[in-house]
Formats: sequence, structure tokens, C-alpha cells
Amino acid sequence: MDIEFSVGDIVKSVSGHDKNRLFVVTAIDKNGYLAIIDGKYRTMDKPKMKNPKHLLKVAHDDEIIKRVNSSVATNTEIYKMIKVYFEKE
Repeated sequence: MDIEFSVGDIVKSVSGHDKNRLFVVTAIDKNGYLAIIDGKYRTMDKPKMKNPKHLLKVAHDDEIIKRVNSSVATNTEIYKMIKVYFEKE
């Protein structure tokens, strides 16, 4: 069962050293890998490329991706926006 990811999805890492951390998908490359950021350890200028089978979709937030695409958001803002979803889990 393949889950479709899109830019703006809030995802949770299910494996690796970043297990159980939340990220925002900022891009999808031609091989299907996802560029993810969390605003703290993985910033907008250094996203992590991750295999989608190691991620679980939590939610989709258009507001986060609007801010990332407009280059208005800071890493701190992204971190605070993601933190809201972590508290819901």
C-alpha cells in the first residue's frame, strides 16, 4: 500500500536516527524521495532527502507551505507550526 505524499504534508519519521520526529514535505524529486524540514535540525536551506516508505503522513497544512514558498517564513516559525501537530499526537 503506497501512500501519496504532496508538498505541504506533515509527516512523521518511522525509521532512522530521526525516528518519531515531525517534518514538512517541501519538495519531491524525480526518484520519489521527499525533501523534508523541521525548522530546527533540518532547515529550509538544508532539507533532508528521505525515502517515503520511512515516513507516515500525519496531516496537510497549506498555510505552512504558503509561507515556505513565499520565502517569508523563518525556520523558527516552521518549527513552531510543526510543534502544534506534535502536541496533538
